[in-house]
This record gives sequence, C-alpha cells and structure tokens, in this order.
Amino acid sequence: MKARVGDAAGLSQLPLLKGLLPDELAGILAVEGAPRFAVKQVLGWLYRRLAGGFEDMTDLGKSLRARLAKAWAVEAARTAGVFSSPDGSSRFLLTLRDGAMVESVVIPERGRVTLCVSSQAGCARGCAFCATARLGLLRNLEAGEILEQAVMASRVSPISNVVFMGMGEPLDNYDQVRRAVVLLASPLGFNIGQRHIVVSTAGIVPGIRRLATDGLPCQLTVSLNAPDDALRSRLMPVNRAWPLAELQDACREYVTRTGKRVTFAYVLLRGINDSPRQAGKLGAIARGLGAKVNLIPWNRSTGFERPSEAAISTFQEALKATGVLTLMRRERGGTIGAACGQLALMGAAAGASGARRNA
Repeated sequence: MKARVGDAAGLSQLPLLKGLLPDELAGILAVEGAPRFAVKQVLGWLYRRLAGGFEDMTDLGKSLRARLAKAWAVEAARTAGVFSSPDGSSRFLLTLRDGAMVESVVIPERGRVTLCVSSQAGCARGCAFCATARLGLLRNLEAGEILEQAVMASRVSPISNVVFMGMGEPLDNYDQVRRAVVLLASPLGFNIGQRHIVVSTAGIVPGIRRLATDGLPCQLTVSLNAPDDALRSRLMPVNRAWPLAELQDACREYVTRTGKRVTFAYVLLRGINDSPRQAGKLGAIARGLGAKVNLIPWNRSTGFERPSEAAISTFQEALKATGVLTLMRRERGGTIGAACGQLALMGAAAGASGARRNA
C-alpha cells in the first residue's frame, strides 16, 4: 500500500523558495537586482514572520515581489486537518503540492514545544511495530516541505525543539534533511540550537558515518529496540543490512569524531523485548558507547502489546543497574494516533471532518 494522496488545489508547482540555503538565495536575488540585505528580509519572512506568499513581504519592492512570484513558490503544503489531544499534543495532516500527504506532531511540555517532523511520504524500512511502514514509500520530501511543517506549527505555537521522528527514515533522505537542519539551526532561519534538533534513524550505517564527518548542528538518536541481531532483524529489517556490530562501530565513530553522545530509543513490547536479561544486554551496548537510553512503552499496534507497569519498572531498574543513564519517555498524543509508531495518515482516512479543529 502506498501513502495516500490528497487535494493539492491552489498550490503553485514552481520551485520552492523554502529550503534554499542563504548563499543560494543571495544568488537568486542578485540576478533580480535586489540589494544584499534583501536576503535577510526574505529569510525573515519565510521562517520567522511566516509569510504565506510574496504579497505578505511588504518591505520588498512590488516589482521584485512580482518577479519572484513568477519563478518561485512560497507554500509547500496545505493543512488538511489538525487533531487535538487532551494532553495538549496536536497532530497536523498536510497535503503536499503533488497530493502526497504527511503528518507532523506538536508536543508542548514543561516550558518547551517540540515539533516531530516527517522526512518522507511513507517509509521503505518496514519496521514491524511502525504504522508508517504499512504505507510503503511514496517519495522523499524536499527540504522546503520539511520546513513547511515547522512554519505551520509555528503559526500555532512557537517551537523550541525539532525531532526528525515522524514519517520516513531521515538518513534515507540525507541531502534534503541536511538542508532542513541547517536552516532550522541558522540565525537567519528558525535559530534553534543544535542541542534541540534531533535526527533519529533506524540504523542506516552509511548515514551515521556521514553525520560523523558532516558537522551538522544536531543530535543523533538510534532506534534500537532489540539487544541482539536475531530479534532486531525480526523487528527491524534494516538490521539485516547493518547488524548490531556494524551499527555500534558507526556510532562509535560518530561519538569519537563529534564529541556528542548518542541516544538509543528502545520501544518496550510486551513479551518480546522487555525482560530483565534483555535490559542487561541493552545496558552493555549502551555503556560501551557512553550512550543514554530513552525507554518508550508501546502505545498500540496490531500484533504488539504494551508491557505491564510492573514489567516496565523492572526493565528500567535492570537497565539502570548497568550504570546507563535511562529516561522514560512519557506517552503523548496516543489518543489521536500521534504517539511513537502511530503515524499512518489515519486523518486522511477519517477525513478533515474528524478533526477537532480544521485549518
């Protein structure tokens, strides 16, 4: 099954201005005869003043705006629906310019607002516990389409953190994700600190090695979910290409070259990966890399169950006993299908009428 398509009526098919790096935008504006300070003006409108079109960029000359409007598009998506949870989380259903649909999630918590963005329409990696995997892969997102998710979220609430943990495998779309991260961190873009931008991967070893030498202003999370190859290959087919030994070597290179700590995300599945013995094996892997572990009790999906609270507590204590920094991630957005592993365009099936609030 492929990712669904929606109604993209009214969206320009011209090349996207969002996603261009400052030097690239400077070259375009220079051809148009614009002054150099126009670069800051345009970037400010795109990422801080959140312009919906060139007509909003009122401090640019009318003739410049008209010329740009003939060659470039500002908007990359339409909001098809916004689904709100009692815990304050919001799930955005977006229609892209070719009709492909993706989702993003806004999570407010303790003085920060985290945006979970998608990097692909669907996903090809086939993780057994991930609802997105059932959609298949339609295509990679452009950097501008990733950044549009941040723009739309910012119109509702200023965002302080961005995590690439939505639909898709970010490191399968490395070049466009890289552009998006640079603009999220840039003072001319969203100006989000590198400690507050997280790229999450299922374990794409070549991508991790590239991150190790790229100097990208972000943190790295690896979705581990099993402490041995047999189980991890069953849950995550990516492990058949890059088993745990290779994954650990790539993470070690990343830590050595960047000086940053890797985080392992570990989704707890009842009776599958939640035993104290498995906690010990996970601790050995994490301790060997100086990594911390985020534990994520499973929310819901066909074929899997959430462990009991007693089993969760026992696993966490067994992991802590290995000397590894261990955090328990609170479940957020579960009632609207926005929690870990749940993004699957449920909103498209339900229709915008199912949203508590529509844009």
